[in-house]
Amino acid sequence: MQTRRLLAAIGLILALSACTAATLETDIDTSGQKDDVAPTVVEPEAAKSSAKSTKQVSKELPDSPVGMRNCALTQYVSKPLTWTENEAIFDQFNFRPNAVTVFADTVAVETTDYTFYYCPGDKAWVTLSNDVKSKSPDDRWYDLGDIANPAYQSIEVNGEVYEYRTRLKADWLAERGAAVEAPSDGDAQNEEDTVYFDLKLPNGDEINRELYTVSDLQAAKLGASLGVPDISSAAIAAPEIWFAATASQGEGDNGFASLLKYDLETETLSVKQPKEIQGDQLTDMVATEQDGKVTLWLGTQRMSEGVPFFPAKGLVAYQPASDELKTYTITNSPMVGAIPHALALENDLLWVATGDGTCRVKWQRIDTAKSWKCWRLAPQAQLPKEGVNIYDSFLATEPKAKLTKPEVEVLWAAESYGRGADESETPEMTRYEVVYEPGFETTLSQGGYRVADAAAKRAAMGEAIFWPGRQWHWAGDRFRRGMDEVGLNLVGGGPYGLVSSSASSGLRFDHNAIRGAFDLLALTPQETKVRYYSGWVDTEDLEVYPRLEPVKRPKKMNPNPLTEMASDLPNSGP
Repeated sequence: MQTRRLLAAIGLILALSACTAATLETDIDTSGQKDDVAPTVVEPEAAKSSAKSTKQVSKELPDSPVGMRNCALTQYVSKPLTWTENEAIFDQFNFRPNAVTVFADTVAVETTDYTFYYCPGDKAWVTLSNDVKSKSPDDRWYDLGDIANPAYQSIEVNGEVYEYRTRLKADWLAERGAAVEAPSDGDAQNEEDTVYFDLKLPNGDEINRELYTVSDLQAAKLGASLGVPDISSAAIAAPEIWFAATASQGEGDNGFASLLKYDLETETLSVKQPKEIQGDQLTDMVATEQDGKVTLWLGTQRMSEGVPFFPAKGLVAYQPASDELKTYTITNSPMVGAIPHALALENDLLWVATGDGTCRVKWQRIDTAKSWKCWRLAPQAQLPKEGVNIYDSFLATEPKAKLTKPEVEVLWAAESYGRGADESETPEMTRYEVVYEPGFETTLSQGGYRVADAAAKRAAMGEAIFWPGRQWHWAGDRFRRGMDEVGLNLVGGGPYGLVSSSASSGLRFDHNAIRGAFDLLALTPQETKVRYYSGWVDTEDLEVYPRLEPVKRPKKMNPNPLTEMASDLPNSGP
């Protein structure tokens, strides 16, 4: 079934997220920092990993394929954003990184359609289109055989290969005809659904470790059934190999975020499951060492039915020796983007790539804001000399102004289809949401209330306030929404934003904004008044090109107006 037709399902799945945001200070938190200690990147030269494993840095790094030591930014040309027949129109804004690769002359952030290369000479980024002949299958779909008997991944340490995997043992796999591998000594006695970790040593020995059962999951109130397990990454912190185990989520499925350590000296395997990250998925992991302490850097996200990703704890720094854990998010750090999908180490630098941009941070001083350098994704389009009409909502028929500036930042795209007998594969309307600085003022017909339910508060990771801007974050000057903060709602009508009208056309609501920044002017239980800084233009007027540009922080970080406005909102629920 085509993605765009999946959007035909009625109803909207609205993910509740945290709304009150911390204010960014010049120093995030300098307590406990030891600036006089030289940083150490842990044994990267000893590791070679399989394609699915975390990419490791080598002492003798090759130059990048395009040569970036002294690049001229004008010599590189990328193709404009586009989408295929089987994709939704907003899929062109899928900049979720697949990998960050460190070369001798540059760092590359690879997404499905583009690779962004950092040019040290110009201190800027160039964008090259990837040669994508066909899109890979949706990784949210699984083969039963691969679940029951998954392939091993591998990592090379000091010339020796270690193979590893996670494996689900469940009755329903056998009942549906999956070729379940014969049980090992470690799992023969357990009859309930169980997740195992298997490790093959270079000498041919095997270690099989039970990670958790469905009873464990239910007792922890994390889910009703076991999700499909996986190892998202592996890292070396000599004499240890660390593995990040995660699981699929949705429709009651879940797992435990698990960090496994194999000690090369004692030949023992141990497991850590920090309580702070349970309920999260682990997207990537790298390891550093400072003052004799190993830190595991973890990317986190969550997912649910029809929502393949939404924010969790951001970037996590976990020290397994002390169980100390810190989180770095869009609300308490300079990080751009809510979900770190790919991480990489370059000496004393940690590269953090999200669906909304990339950051380079001096990891040993990460709690100091000046240690961060970030670039955000800001797709641009040149405008025709005669300008283009701009509309104040997606379905508006009368333009509100003429946009005549040379170029404009493009935020999102939307399309609408007909109803009933008139429904077809061809959308009736396609428009881009663009930045429009004068902005428009409107009153939304939805107000706000405090969520009293304990489970909902846990899901929101704090005191939950349900209001139209709950998927935006306070950025110190306005409420803003990164690309990876947009819940796709693939089976619930598509992304949802600020809607001042109940009007809809076919399978689309009349959005005022999906990603546009806004000022909160008033909030009551009945309505929300905002000024939003975006508008809509017809897609045929624009060709959009991706661009990474430096993040400009507000000169003054103002307090979040939601804090005061929400103080009088009523509670809802038990």
